[in-house]
Amino acid sequence: MYKVIKNKGKMVDAYQLGTDNAVIKELMESGKICNLRDGRYEILSQEAVKGAVGGEIAVNGDWIKVDSKRCPYPNDKEYFEANHRHVEGDTFEQIPKPLQAWDSKLEMCPEVTFLVEDKGLIIDETSSDRRYTAELWGTTEVAAEDAMIVFYSVSYGENGEVIDADFNFVARDEFERTYSVLENYDKN
Repeated sequence: MYKVIKNKGKMVDAYQLGTDNAVIKELMESGKICNLRDGRYEILSQEAVKGAVGGEIAVNGDWIKVDSKRCPYPNDKEYFEANHRHVEGDTFEQIPKPLQAWDSKLEMCPEVTFLVEDKGLIIDETSSDRRYTAELWGTTEVAAEDAMIVFYSVSYGENGEVIDADFNFVARDEFERTYSVLENYDKN
């Protein structure tokens, strides 16, 4: 596993779903966000588009960020507000904290094994552009072999076994822009 952290002091723009916001309206007009009219929205992130079965599902109050390719991606309201500080307008400072991350260059680890066995992660070693597939944010997401799997949280049982994990795929170019690798470590 790698220990990674969002780049320190990184300022990001974010937009809350369900509010009157020009960027949300623009993303809706361009078809990148679809209002499902029941308090839910379909978000066409890079990974959801690659999955080709629909967008990620977010709800009123969740936050939207836009990546370097102008693709939106959702952030759960509670996670976003716990990990960002409002600066002004639509600008927020990410509060960096160390996270665990994994890519295909590393040996299989208990956390990724848990994702495969208990969270439905599919690793297709025969495909370079569709290496990872998982049901995330209410849709099928797909990522290339160079993508990172970033763990937002991992819960361990009394004997050190993984009992839960919250994760997502991050495209390599986006990862390199927004994260720094602190170290490659074996936590055991």
